[in-house]
Amino acid sequence: MDLSDARRQVTEINAFQAQSKYAHAIEITTPALFNRLEKSVGGSTSSSNQHLPVKKCLSLKIKCRELDDLDELSGLILEIEFPLDYPSGSTCQIHAINNGANAAGVGTKITTYLESFVGCECLELVLDWLSDNNSTCLQCNNDASSDTPGMVECYILRYNHLLAGPEHKKEKAMVDTAKKSKLQGGLLWGTPGIVVVVPPSTEEDAKEYAVDSREIGKRPDGVESMHLPESGMEEAGLGGLAQQKRGGRLKDLDTATLRIACGGDEDLLRSVLGIR
Repeated sequence: MDLSDARRQVTEINAFQAQSKYAHAIEITTPALFNRLEKSVGGSTSSSNQHLPVKKCLSLKIKCRELDDLDELSGLILEIEFPLDYPSGSTCQIHAINNGANAAGVGTKITTYLESFVGCECLELVLDWLSDNNSTCLQCNNDASSDTPGMVECYILRYNHLLAGPEHKKEKAMVDTAKKSKLQGGLLWGTPGIVVVVPPSTEEDAKEYAVDSREIGKRPDGVESMHLPESGMEEAGLGGLAQQKRGGRLKDLDTATLRIACGGDEDLLRSVLGIR
């Protein structure tokens, strides 16, 4: 890795992190490597043609929910990798995730846009593209998202609170209604209260349950489609054999179990909980 590229990468990231509006939106996912490069370029007085013995690429995340004026992209996360010859010889690599599902269409669109900017720093270009395409960029991903390998489309209903125990009659009625309709999924008690509807239950089943909840007196904020990792769901007992054995009964969840269902992805967990 050329010292000049290392210096430009470090400078670019530091410049954005120094701005308060980006402070929480950008997360370095290779912090040890970043610190090493920062020390190398900060203490070097050698020629910019010096080569650093680096084989791993710097990477970071941009969390759109932390950016102003991108409300329609609140579930979108961009995973960005700086190739070793970036920015002098290449552009950054983009992998997009929307509500836990691979948003390949978005990543492809941004990558194509950046192709004509080899030699330039890309983070500001990426943020400008998101701002310009805030209301339309997810449309290119709608058809592909439901077929993402390893991910399962589920439906999230959020309530202000759900209290456990037979003395809470509305919540008990919700559980009984789910059992009667053989709704598949899990229920997180507390504030907020969350119902996760999983296959073979459908979006229509989730919407009907939302209507039933309102009639009981518990009003969800809507029905939101999200993609959870199949392996995490099975480990958490929300899918596969465990779900079949449970039959028409919602699984009691806690935050730790829900985190497992999200594959340990804290950003996806926050999205499920509705924390923006």
